[in-house]
Amino acid sequence: MFGFGKKKTKEPKKETTEEIVLTAERKEALLRTISIKKEDINQTSREEQAKIYEEIGLAFNELGDEDNAIDSLEKSIQAKKSLGNGYKTLLKLYNKKRAEAAKVNNEELLQVYLKKMDQMMQVSKEVTRGV
Repeated sequence: MFGFGKKKTKEPKKETTEEIVLTAERKEALLRTISIKKEDINQTSREEQAKIYEEIGLAFNELGDEDNAIDSLEKSIQAKKSLGNGYKTLLKLYNKKRAEAAKVNNEELLQVYLKKMDQMMQVSKEVTRGV
């Protein structure tokens, strides 16, 4: 009557690996944004710098430039610790780099990214506690 004890048939999960294709216009807009934001950095407060670095990092990430994205997002976290989109994206990039290092058995690089991920967890704790 109620279906207790019956095994439900599970449907296999469908992986969504849709590749987002950047249009030429979007790519140009992102590059223009990065250029403008870089000019604004030195004329703003530390808190505003964190936001600008985060925007630059997110733009680089969207362009597929992971190394520049990591660099900008790290600067954002150093300027002001927060758990926004920049934090989440940086953690994903670290995890991706860690997985790539593990795949090619680069123990040194693997340890670098594991340490960086640990530091991100510490940032999370500090922000949560209000330190």
